[in-house]
Amino acid sequence: SNTIGQQQQPMDCTDGVPYHEQLSLLNMECSEEDLFTIAGYDFNWRRVGRRLHQKVDDIDREESSEGDKREKMLLEWKKTKTRDATYQELVKVLRDIENNATADRVEELERKRKLMPPI
Repeated sequence: SNTIGQQQQPMDCTDGVPYHEQLSLLNMECSEEDLFTIAGYDFNWRRVGRRLHQKVDDIDREESSEGDKREKMLLEWKKTKTRDATYQELVKVLRDIENNATADRVEELERKRKLMPPI
């Protein structure tokens, strides 16, 4: 007979939230909608693309405007990396190339996304 305060949480939970859900919040996959938004931000898409292991030369040939190149690179990244195409990975790369202003904006998008109820 369990008394209050002695109820055991299942081992795969903390605070009643399953680990896999916490992980997906920690390393949240970029939404496609947000990638279109991020493509409008100011960053060196070639440097970011190289660090995200994308084929920047192909993208350079295929797309004409810088905005289209940024968009294509981000969407290709999401397509090739799927669950690993996270906000934090993008933020890390942007900070590596010292584009902190854009990194901050990406983190802001991530914060807003985390506040949204899951669909």
